[in-house]
Amino acid sequence: MKHVRRAVLMATIGQYISIIVSLALIAVMSRLMTPAEIGLSVIGLSVTTMVFSLREFVTSDFLIQLETVERQDVCTARTVMLCFTSFLGLVLLLASPTLARFYDNETLKLFLSLTIAAAVIESLAAPNLSLIRRDMEFGTVTLIDTVRILVNALATVGFAVFDWGVMSFAIGALVSSIAATGLALMSRRLWWSFIPSFKSIQALTQFGRYRGATSVVDRFYDALPMVMLGSLMSSAAVGQYNRGVTISNLPDRLVLSSVFSVAFPALAAGVRDKVDIKKSYLRALSFITVVYWPALLMVSIIADPIVHVVLGNGWNDVIPIARLLTLSSIFFFPVVLTYPLLIALNANRSAFAFNMLSRVASAVILFIAAFFGVFAIVASQFISLPLQMVLCFIFVRRYVKFAWWDLCKAILPSAYVSLATIAGPLTVAVCLGFRFDFTLAQTALVCFLAIVGWLIGLKGTQHPFLEEISSVFMESAGDIRAWRPYFLRSVQR
Repeated sequence: MKHVRRAVLMATIGQYISIIVSLALIAVMSRLMTPAEIGLSVIGLSVTTMVFSLREFVTSDFLIQLETVERQDVCTARTVMLCFTSFLGLVLLLASPTLARFYDNETLKLFLSLTIAAAVIESLAAPNLSLIRRDMEFGTVTLIDTVRILVNALATVGFAVFDWGVMSFAIGALVSSIAATGLALMSRRLWWSFIPSFKSIQALTQFGRYRGATSVVDRFYDALPMVMLGSLMSSAAVGQYNRGVTISNLPDRLVLSSVFSVAFPALAAGVRDKVDIKKSYLRALSFITVVYWPALLMVSIIADPIVHVVLGNGWNDVIPIARLLTLSSIFFFPVVLTYPLLIALNANRSAFAFNMLSRVASAVILFIAAFFGVFAIVASQFISLPLQMVLCFIFVRRYVKFAWWDLCKAILPSAYVSLATIAGPLTVAVCLGFRFDFTLAQTALVCFLAIVGWLIGLKGTQHPFLEEISSVFMESAGDIRAWRPYFLRSVQR
């Protein structure tokens, strides 16, 4: 548990750094570029993401699941990943003129050429990163991600200032991939793994066939709104929807992303050590909801000031989009654990079936809604996300035998804590005449009241997350005491 706690902590720190830098980048770029330009960059990046999601069929993450890792496994992972990425890049390069004509913008050809180069370069580091994650060295992962994010932000803003427009995003992606790949290769100097090998191709494909299919469905589902809106509506509409998603995803990035990055290695280790998966699963849901739900509700309450601070005054249409998307995400909490849990239990087929069924059903709903505009797509999330939540529990209960009452007992205290969190902010909004366009001072006040309400809710419900907070502080204090003699000696020198 101590190793998992440290891993989650490091992953969370990495996510917070990512959020801060990303918000700064969004704030600057939203003022340097128009919604139409941002929309075109989103389309280009979405197309690239959809194509290179196929790499998950040959993912090097199969190294995480192996009992022992041999040299031939690493060599195979690197060889196959590089070859397959190069093939996908060639296909996308040949298709780029057609895509440019479809979206009526010739700039897209050069944009895609740079993102293809970035994808090929970053594929070199895939086995290194998988081995680092296998060993749960998330401090190293955080360092690499931080460098990538910072380099991407600096390069993107720098080229945008010099009027490179849409191409700034592609150049940022290329430069950051070079920096992150170099750092990953130096973190694990496995130069011998560049020797071509296909000896472990069977283990790789057995793991990758379901992982790849799942990833493809996920990436296509995530990119579908952008691609659909780009073909049916203006680039400006794509830009507005994308920024709404960005704001609504803040709680996901604050809470769920760090959990997801640690979930598979931690659950796989738990299965190998034969821990009580039922208890771990319900406890994880309890911890997720007690942080995730209050964060979602607070973002929906202060969406107005967030949009104005981050995006500027020309993005008022994003506010209702962000608010509705955030509220619909309340049903998303079990999704982040379902796939890692099923994979860790070697239920690869069920993991794929769950993902395929939930994503395809949601994609159909989204596809129909796209013909009615941006707000129809947003409203469709109140149908698709509850559907995904129900499917999560149905599939998980095949392997983790828990009663519905056990689930209620795990997450009901989190609901009470969430209500306690928003009691103060809603009181302020009522006193202002049911207005949510808070000033900066009012925003600071409602955030302070939310934190106080959250702590009162934790104490009032005796939520088990209190124990986790205490454990983190105790471990941090122990680490400080352990390092204190070394620090004092270094100061004396």
